[in-house]
Amino acid sequence: IAINVPKVDMDLCTQCNKCSLICPHAAVRPFLATQQELNAAPKDFSAGSRAAIGGGVLDNYQYRIQVSPWDCTGCELCVRICPADALKLADAAKVIEEEEANWNFAVTLPDRGDEIDNTTVKGSQFQKPYLEFSGACEGCGETPHVKLMTQLFGERLVIANATGCSSIWGGSNPSFPYTVNSKGEGPAWANSLFE
Repeated sequence: IAINVPKVDMDLCTQCNKCSLICPHAAVRPFLATQQELNAAPKDFSAGSRAAIGGGVLDNYQYRIQVSPWDCTGCELCVRICPADALKLADAAKVIEEEEANWNFAVTLPDRGDEIDNTTVKGSQFQKPYLEFSGACEGCGETPHVKLMTQLFGERLVIANATGCSSIWGGSNPSFPYTVNSKGEGPAWANSLFE
């Protein structure tokens, strides 16, 4: 849906996860993989993964920031927030060709958020986002906050939505941006009109 989308240079990436935090559509995400999982990954995904930084449980994994090239809106927020200039915009058609298989593989990796402290910026972004690919405007300022709430509270989150932008991008048929975990559990969302 964008003309240009970000490409990540993992040699420059500091693994801060700020790009994922600020992404309004959950199209930029960090992934953790074991070496065994990387053996089954597309060649470019494996080659672009780096040893995870941070100690503790992260020492067991390889790390990669992956962009969903079909779902990115091209807002550039990730490019602007990156402290290491590891993200650069490139032609969407080229990035889709190069990254589609990588994204499709990344989303099959197990969720490892329960192993990571979610009270830090970095740790919060390893939690599954239960809000993804909304119909919000490019660069929306609301969706990163709601996405973060879904990452902090997960399937226990109850959203009582008032009328406004969030009721439009959050509940317009035929799309619904809230998602579920492998058990079919996710946040509860309700909208009351004109209280």
